[in-house]
Amino acid sequence: MSKGIHRDRHAELLEGLAAYEADHGQLPGIADPAARKTLVEQMVSSLRRVEYVHGFRHRPAMSLRRVDPHSTLFDPLKGAFYLGSKGKRDEAVWIAFVGTHFGKHAKDAWKLAANVMGSFGQGPIWNAERYGAHTADFEAMLVAHQHDLKSKAISGRFSNHRQYQSKKPEKIAKVFATFHEWLTATDGINARVRQIHEKVGQEPTTVFKELYRSMEDVYGFGRLGTFDFLTMIAKLDLAPIEADSVHFAGATGPLSGAKLLVLGAVDAKGRTKGIEKAIDALDDYLLVGKQVLEDSLCNWQKSPKAYVYFQG
Repeated sequence: MSKGIHRDRHAELLEGLAAYEADHGQLPGIADPAARKTLVEQMVSSLRRVEYVHGFRHRPAMSLRRVDPHSTLFDPLKGAFYLGSKGKRDEAVWIAFVGTHFGKHAKDAWKLAANVMGSFGQGPIWNAERYGAHTADFEAMLVAHQHDLKSKAISGRFSNHRQYQSKKPEKIAKVFATFHEWLTATDGINARVRQIHEKVGQEPTTVFKELYRSMEDVYGFGRLGTFDFLTMIAKLDLAPIEADSVHFAGATGPLSGAKLLVLGAVDAKGRTKGIEKAIDALDDYLLVGKQVLEDSLCNWQKSPKAYVYFQG
């Protein structure tokens, strides 16, 4: 049994799984007790990752160096929380985007994000305000460092979630350009959320769904990047939203895990919408949140009967 926070959730989660099965039938992927235990361990691990970010609000004041990619203390998530706490919400959302796009690599940590946002330590810091005023200069910086970007030893690497993204200057430039267009199209995140409130109301899951739809033109994000980004700004208190669904359309690992759980095999045939609906319903019994289910299923299907900690 794992140690640390949420260790007391194991029995509760096992009871939730049993209650779901009593109402909906057995989940074939966890008929084996070892698989059931491993899935619960992955859920607890996912809960801890969520709690890590929530815990920022209980820590001493963050250092300004968390937003400085030239500093060894650079951390775009802690930096986003710092900026949000200072009322600089759009800048906070921007640095959260940078952190989400590049991710934290298991060995390189935030190196790639720091290099791009900080001009490889040889130029300006590309916060949202500077980027908006000097977009062409940002793209020129990427081209000037295209050979550095090709070298993982120099530039650093994407996280596991983002490993298929390109480090070509024109591709990174397009990601940044389309995200900046999304962020500024409605005069910032607060204005966008207000518009959604006026359109569909203030229920957090409904607002999440609308924001999810609105990001379809952000290049290179797709289903996973959008889901990760929106759940991150929710955890950082940068938007009053909560995932309405696991959003499996376009998913790979999480959908494979859901198929294994619900149908008994990662490659089982089944309608994505139906599988998504079953997993969303499962949360009514587990009450862990859609992000925890999405994350834990993705990791569980990699090693269904033996717990392995996955990161980066």
